[in-house]
Amino acid sequence: MKKYLITTFILLTTLLITQLAFAQKNLSQKLSGSILLQVQSHGQAWYVNPANYRKYYLGRPVDAFALMRNLGIGITNEDLNKIPVGIIKYNYQDDDNDGLSNSLENALGTDPQNIDSDSDGYDDKTEVENNYDPLNDGKLIIDENFTRENLGKIFLQTEKAGQAWYINPADGKKYFLGRPADAFVIMKNLSLGITNANLNKIATGYYTAPSPLPPPTTCTNCQTHSADQVFAAAASAIRSGDKITTLTYFTPEMQKAIEYTMDFLNDEGRFILGNIMSGAKLSDSTDTEKTYSAEVYFSLGGYKVPIYFHIKKQGDGTWLLANL
Repeated sequence: MKKYLITTFILLTTLLITQLAFAQKNLSQKLSGSILLQVQSHGQAWYVNPANYRKYYLGRPVDAFALMRNLGIGITNEDLNKIPVGIIKYNYQDDDNDGLSNSLENALGTDPQNIDSDSDGYDDKTEVENNYDPLNDGKLIIDENFTRENLGKIFLQTEKAGQAWYINPADGKKYFLGRPADAFVIMKNLSLGITNANLNKIATGYYTAPSPLPPPTTCTNCQTHSADQVFAAAASAIRSGDKITTLTYFTPEMQKAIEYTMDFLNDEGRFILGNIMSGAKLSDSTDTEKTYSAEVYFSLGGYKVPIYFHIKKQGDGTWLLANL
């Protein structure tokens, strides 16, 4: 009898835990991609990552900006254009006074100095709000199924300069995430209130930036690091603003120039540069040199500029970047 009761207790406990886990998973899936505000606390903001259904604390605008972009995934311009644009008021410069900030227009490819970029008689904002192409005739080809599949995600434009967009689950529109202040505006305008009890049902995630490879000039087994690994590690170090580590991935001849570049660029500039490198593809390869190439689109001129990164094999077998 005692054994039977113990077995029954274990079964009931297991069932209860299973039901609780299911309830937690169900809630986190329901709120996947949402930005949540603790209404019973001090309005702390959390982002439920669609990749693992865990909540990530957003903290200050600068912390939220960094976290959201670091959780972002790359996307081509063709796929990004399948998602409609959402417009909220950013307190940024708007030279042509069309209701779209300069930074948003640069991301969209429209002319921030011209209220009507394609000269069709309709201002850029009106066209964007109604899913018309502000650069050409006709409507944009919106893919509702593609949008639905990617609700709540954060995308980075790999074919541009790594501009970030948040796909709001509530309306299925993409919102520009260009600077830390944008993260604050998005948290303020697009968030959902949640009680502490419900928030506690969602598992917490902790983001740790990927550690770069040990510096090629100091580690004892660097010959095992491929050119791909060194290039990726250099991009990561630049993106995170780690000047000391960044220098170790470049040839001695490049040290001064890299040091100047890292000091000159601000956080956003370093992030964009790192993303351009991350989007570069191997275009030429020999036993002693690898070339990675990418294209950067300049919206004001309406053209793409090819960029090449060269990694050369050193006398000791290590790979180092020879240009930037």
